[in-house]
Amino acid sequence: MAITALLAQLQQWQQQAAQLDIRLPVIWQGSAESLLTHTADLLSLVNYHKLYWLGADAPADAINLTGRQNYQLLGSECDILVINAFAGFDADLVAASAGCVKASGIWLLLCPPFTQWQQQANPAHARLLPYPLDAASHQGHFVAFWLSRLQQQNVVVINNTAVSQQLNWPDAVSNDSVPAPCITGEQQAAVAAILHVVSGHRRRPLVISADRGRGKSAALGIAAALLAKAGKQLLITAPSPQAAQTAVAHFQQLSDAALHNHLQFVPFDQLLRSDQNTDLLLVDEAAAIPTPVLQQLLQRFSRIVFASTEHGYEGTGRGFQLRFQQYLAKQCPGWKKLHIQQAIRYQQGDPLEQLTFAGFLLQQNAADAIYHAASPVSFACYQAKDWLAQTDKLAEVFSLLSLAHYQTQVKDLAALLDNPQLQVISIEQNNRVLACALISIEGDIENQLAIQIYHGKRRVQGHLLAQTLAFHLAQPELAQATLWRVMRIAVQPALQRQKLGSSLLSFIEQQATQQNVSYLGSSFGATAELLQFWRNARYLALRLGTTTDNASNEYSILMLKAITADPVAITALSDAFAKQLFVNLTLYPLLHQALVLQLVTPPNSEPLTAAALGQLALFGAGLRPYELVRHLIFSWFNQYHHLLPQADAEILCALLWQRADLSTVAQQYGFNGKKQLLDKVSKLVRLHCQPQQ
Repeated sequence: MAITALLAQLQQWQQQAAQLDIRLPVIWQGSAESLLTHTADLLSLVNYHKLYWLGADAPADAINLTGRQNYQLLGSECDILVINAFAGFDADLVAASAGCVKASGIWLLLCPPFTQWQQQANPAHARLLPYPLDAASHQGHFVAFWLSRLQQQNVVVINNTAVSQQLNWPDAVSNDSVPAPCITGEQQAAVAAILHVVSGHRRRPLVISADRGRGKSAALGIAAALLAKAGKQLLITAPSPQAAQTAVAHFQQLSDAALHNHLQFVPFDQLLRSDQNTDLLLVDEAAAIPTPVLQQLLQRFSRIVFASTEHGYEGTGRGFQLRFQQYLAKQCPGWKKLHIQQAIRYQQGDPLEQLTFAGFLLQQNAADAIYHAASPVSFACYQAKDWLAQTDKLAEVFSLLSLAHYQTQVKDLAALLDNPQLQVISIEQNNRVLACALISIEGDIENQLAIQIYHGKRRVQGHLLAQTLAFHLAQPELAQATLWRVMRIAVQPALQRQKLGSSLLSFIEQQATQQNVSYLGSSFGATAELLQFWRNARYLALRLGTTTDNASNEYSILMLKAITADPVAITALSDAFAKQLFVNLTLYPLLHQALVLQLVTPPNSEPLTAAALGQLALFGAGLRPYELVRHLIFSWFNQYHHLLPQADAEILCALLWQRADLSTVAQQYGFNGKKQLLDKVSKLVRLHCQPQQ
């Protein structure tokens, strides 16, 4: 087919896509020079308002996307998206941007011939590869995997100027007849449900779930406009301002300019620090916000609507469904859920959506694994080279990893296939994955480089344990050891609390021993429950980061366990860390007291004298002021904190070790002012600090 005829055919297909309310996915193979010329000709023929471009050689009127914009893309739209894959294929960005293409839009992938492409290096995945791998020469497996998935997809495939696969056009679908501005009956029901949250009982939050393109964000904006007209003040938050863009745009289109200040976007971290009140809080793309943050928002606001992508690029929707909604059921028994099934941006059978879900493993598994405790289980180890022959198992593992961690993204799938230093170890029964761990093989850093890392002159990608041990802990010799880092542990939600995670850790330790690994380690956002899990497995805490994660407000903790190495060195490091942390507690104002009590070792104090005990007895009787005996309570608590009930120890920990002021502690623990808190402290001293001690 001549190029002129081909371009005319593509024009016609775009018009047909517009009539059917779908996007047109086109994969065009050939040489870079010819395809870029043909693309320029195509762009001159078709009408578009906004053009997104991934990769090199973007035209002047295009918005050139980069990997840093993934979450910012949520909620934005374009008419045409061109992916120039000749210089690399960024799986994460390709998956994120696909949802931006509007109905009638063209999704155009320019690439080398498939057989050639899957044998090339992929520089776009450089950030996924550990030192010393070179992305310019390393051949991973992701492109080959993606092309294998492509074989079953409904897309247009062009070789040079010949169409080798045409689109199987879906049947036309008629939309519901509902009053504007709603488009479907489901969206209309969602708007009504949002309005009811404001008029109904307090503490009855609403969860609206849907795949992308179902109009859930628009429903937020429509409802907000109606509420603003009624004089209500609303706040909206999301993972980024761009993620709330669709909701805000619909609100502003439907509202007079004078009412635009009735809906304000506030980042969720700022919202949690503020004392702002609102008639209704809207949380868009809630699945991309960590569960601990959502829980805090739920406590902070009595009328709240969560809109969540059920699955899709975020890869977290089902985790939101299983984790946060369980919490909702406990805290707010009257909460409601509404699911929007019908697509709005494009029709239900949209081929680009199907390609995105299938190519990046974003579908949910139909059924959870079933575990019989009395039946045997098996363990399996998978590396990057194994996945091409076991794509169903890869889908199962990636789905489980997405459930377990809110930040799992498509780049994690790409890393599984491209990074040979990643391995997955699983527990399976009846060929179904019950639990799995993602492990990064690190360390073995040569001596000179380890010294440079120690001096802060070099950093090495993909070696978090080695980097931390050499630089932060001043142990460059440990960076030269063989290290395994457990990046994630995921257990099927219905099978948790059955020791599967502990069994998995035990098997990992066996494997590490057999392969002469010196140390096993992990780094994660510290919570009291997670810390106890790792301590039960005899891992030692070595370092606590001094800044919290922007999303979860958790400090990152690093823990290590000697496997074939002598444990003396890390035992000494752990002891030193516990003592140093006590001294540096003022650097961790957001560290929860339960964690402080688990992590720190206070200095040894001399036994209290009889005179000191007498002073404390007078305080317990209300005859001495707190300010005059605080230092004595401090010394006593250092010695006996482990004997106190947990709740009481936390209060004294906040006051004495973290040096929080009385008003702050009173508010945190629900006391009616400083006097009631001091009465509590006095009672604790009276009960637990006896003269015979």
